[in-house]
Amino acid sequence: MKLIILVCCLVLILLAGLITSCQLTASDISSQQQTVPAAVKTLSISPTQSALDHPLPTSTVVSDSVEIFATPMETVTPAPSLTSMPTFTSTPDTRPDPRQWASWPVIPTVSGRAKGIYQDGLSNGNDPKSVSVVGDCQSEPNVFLGIYATDRYFLGDNYQYLQETIDYYRESFSRQSFGVRDGLSAPSALSSLWADPQNCQPGETPVTCELRAHKPAIMFINLGTNWKPGASAKAYEDYLRQIVEQVIANGTLPILSTKADNIEGDHSLNLATARVAYDYDIPLWNFWLAADSLPNHGLDANRENIYLTPEGWDRRNFTALQTLDAIRRALNGLPPPTNLP
Repeated sequence: MKLIILVCCLVLILLAGLITSCQLTASDISSQQQTVPAAVKTLSISPTQSALDHPLPTSTVVSDSVEIFATPMETVTPAPSLTSMPTFTSTPDTRPDPRQWASWPVIPTVSGRAKGIYQDGLSNGNDPKSVSVVGDCQSEPNVFLGIYATDRYFLGDNYQYLQETIDYYRESFSRQSFGVRDGLSAPSALSSLWADPQNCQPGETPVTCELRAHKPAIMFINLGTNWKPGASAKAYEDYLRQIVEQVIANGTLPILSTKADNIEGDHSLNLATARVAYDYDIPLWNFWLAADSLPNHGLDANRENIYLTPEGWDRRNFTALQTLDAIRRALNGLPPPTNLP
């Protein structure tokens, strides 16, 4: 009987010891979590790899006494790290500053936005072979691009590549634009009083009439000469912005141009034109720079330094054609010409 009681006491003592060994305090758990046994082995899987790429075995030994069980279909996702988070930088604006407009290239490049305007216009029915003009008498076909609708031009061996562009737009070169009138200025281009009464509808302006009548895909905007000395350049810029917005709304790509003259006295209108081209991300044909190498900047001193000399007209037509060729190629994904002089 004493032996039975002794055995029972021993059993009770052993059970008490086992229960005590399973009761861990919070500090004990924390201490164990912060301690990494030296015998632990690690498995390395890249962030883009899953367990299907590197299947874990059903039972993987990671220490001498502990086993981690994982199924082959389990995906291992590493914890995010601040050092591995992607960084984002803004795309730098590499376009030239409008204040440096005098050094902008004569022949412009075509931006992604400009291509989008053109494509939207084609989707809405604009004619890809139609080029229009808004301007004064110096944009009439007989002095602006109209020569390329005749056989009186000469390209030379180095510029034969331009013939393809001439053939593409030939019908536009001889066409009278309803956006061109003698004495037209930026504000009058927006006035229905200046619209052609025989060809324009009531309420149309020279700009909107031309856009409707000929559905141009591209439009030169040649303005600024008919501006009074001392008049506000800010007002001119505001009018020009309205014209550009109407043209863009039609899906027509505007080409702005600087002018050779300096009727305003401080070149503020060319600066305003460059600002508009920059803000709307549209092409600017820098004729001012093209004429800079000509005597008297290509201007006729006997005609108030407003009208061009014959050399000036030739330079204007030729660089306008080069501009149109460069833009046509860019809009249609065509390669630039090779072997340029």
